[in-house]
Amino acid sequence: MTYDAIIIGAGPGGTTAATYMADAGLRVLLLDKDRFPRDKICGDAISGKSVDVLRDLGVVERVMEAGSQASWGITFGAPSGEVVSIPFTKDEDRSVPPTFVCPRTTFDQILFERARATEAEIWQEATVEDLLWEGEQVVGVRVKRTGHGKPERLDVRAPLVVGADGAYSTVVRSLGMTQLDERYYAGAIRAYYEGVTGFHERHFMEIHFIDGYMPGYFWIFPLGDGRANVGVGMLSRAIKQRGVRLKALLAACIEHPRFRHRFEHAQQVGPSRGWGLPLGSKPRPMAGNGWLLVGDAASLIDPFSGEGIGNAMTSGRMAAQWAYRAKDAGAYSAAFLKQYERDVMSYLKDELRLSYSMQRLIRWERLLNFTVRKAARSPELSDVLTCMFDDESQRQRLLSPLFYLRLLAA
Repeated sequence: MTYDAIIIGAGPGGTTAATYMADAGLRVLLLDKDRFPRDKICGDAISGKSVDVLRDLGVVERVMEAGSQASWGITFGAPSGEVVSIPFTKDEDRSVPPTFVCPRTTFDQILFERARATEAEIWQEATVEDLLWEGEQVVGVRVKRTGHGKPERLDVRAPLVVGADGAYSTVVRSLGMTQLDERYYAGAIRAYYEGVTGFHERHFMEIHFIDGYMPGYFWIFPLGDGRANVGVGMLSRAIKQRGVRLKALLAACIEHPRFRHRFEHAQQVGPSRGWGLPLGSKPRPMAGNGWLLVGDAASLIDPFSGEGIGNAMTSGRMAAQWAYRAKDAGAYSAAFLKQYERDVMSYLKDELRLSYSMQRLIRWERLLNFTVRKAARSPELSDVLTCMFDDESQRQRLLSPLFYLRLLAA
């Protein structure tokens, strides 16, 4: 069994890569250990970067019609308790909202169906056990297939293997890379609740920093079916140093005086579930002899917000472009495929570096309190922050000392 590319993992990064490759005429095999539809532990926030790829794939309307919640802004809560609500855009009449909140069961199924509508071959309940090598070149994968009678093991070959299999990537492990560096890793837990009250009329997502629970944060994201995605996240090193139990931390946030009234009549739906987030403050190597990594497998999660879908889909699209170029050139060496990594980092490096700096800044509670207080009381400053959401290049201003001097005068 020989293909132009084998993609491991049918999440947003893998299905995006498979769809673009198949649309370009490549013979693609997409593998996933689960059977769709399936849940994926996540905050369920679909960023503007994701929306751009959804438009290009022609499925943004399907996401809008699938019970997702359009979200037009974000509310930040400071440790002091003061809050500021910032729109993502001033254009409130646009036909497609800037962001969505959509359960991953629904969102991933839409992308999965888009990939299935191509000529890509898809194997579900197919667990990749190892990579196949010829010398130092990856040439395929060993797969265990279940769900179709007697389990079978198969060796499947391709000159390019794309690891899109998430934070606990089999491809990463098989390549001998470090899976967990506590300095650049976070833990999170989420639960669904019905009956949470107090949301902004335009369904803003909420991120709250709570005194005593820093440097983590508490989020409340509204869903279109009346539920809310509620969770907490914290750097793994802080979790270990402080002996934090995330489930207890989530319960403490919900019972905090700032939020208790909003959950007074709310009920949890289903269990709380935790997961790990490899942060883009230290991306992994993304390319080598016969292989590429995308999304969480490449450690591309935003260090500040914890959002990873947009970077997964963006890197998946770029991986497809380089898969086509590699076939056209007949070149699958590390020297050739490293151009994919350079493209990804050229696009994401400044943003990831900025988010990492912002992650470090939130440890300064006084600065966070000061910034939120000023933004809440200054319409001009709120407009500036809105522009920063609309234009990524404007976010660099958050790292400028001059920006904070202007805050003093606001």
